[in-house]
Amino acid sequence: MQDREPDEFRESTSFLQIWLLFRQNRVALFSFYLFCLLILTALFPKLIMPYSANMEFVGEELMPPSWVEKGRIAFFFGTDDLGRDVLSRLIMGTQYTLGSSLLVVIAVATMGGALGILAGMSEGIKSRFLGHFFDAFLSIPILLIAIIISTLMEPSLMNAMFATMLAILPYFVHAIYQAIQQELKKDYVLLLKLDGISNWELLKTTILPNISIVYTQEISRAFVVAILDITALSFISLGAQRPMPEWGAMIKDSLELIYLAPWTVLLPGFAIIFTILLSIIFTNGLCKAINKYYE
Repeated sequence: MQDREPDEFRESTSFLQIWLLFRQNRVALFSFYLFCLLILTALFPKLIMPYSANMEFVGEELMPPSWVEKGRIAFFFGTDDLGRDVLSRLIMGTQYTLGSSLLVVIAVATMGGALGILAGMSEGIKSRFLGHFFDAFLSIPILLIAIIISTLMEPSLMNAMFATMLAILPYFVHAIYQAIQQELKKDYVLLLKLDGISNWELLKTTILPNISIVYTQEISRAFVVAILDITALSFISLGAQRPMPEWGAMIKDSLELIYLAPWTVLLPGFAIIFTILLSIIFTNGLCKAINKYYE
């Protein structure tokens, strides 16, 4: 049997080695498992929910959480002003908030990565023009872009996802573009070009592995921005509408109950913060593992 080339062996084992290094970080590994659990919850919420998300229990309105004196275990996180189970709505909300954010990130990572690579590998006047074009977007906050786009469309979760994707995309493309441009200026790349290496081979074997940490960090950043923007658009009535149990919409619908029934506002907020923290811890651990592998 013919021996395998070192580069081929490295490519086939890189993911395994990175995973083994990642597993050494117990906190990041735990956050990864919890994040996977959230994704499963978003995929199959009806298997976990104790009640239907919009089921109203007459006479059980504003029931406090079970750990409060007047709370009941049947409504573990209490009920809202319409008698709907908060736990069931939070679980269903993972499909709308987390699920929609993941779809936005997948679209941004795919399109933004491809556009960023094409822009980054360009040269001459085209490269300088693209650089100035992307720099122009950095002066405008992503949420403001998403709000402007959302106001031009009918308020809905789908349109909020589309607006968020369009708002994040230029920033993502700019980050990948800048990372590739910095790599192209390094001495070892110039030496490889003098040796006659093709752009595709240079991109595949050298540039992409070296920007993998930047790519991972930008995906994490895009996810955080996506979940914040989607919930923010729902909060200002430009995203998910009643009775959809999207976390931002849940906060908006219960905001007037903040003093009477604070759990109806705080629990969706905690769900947003918890999801973001899990993604940040997981991504930081993954970036450290990638960095150790390529050292």
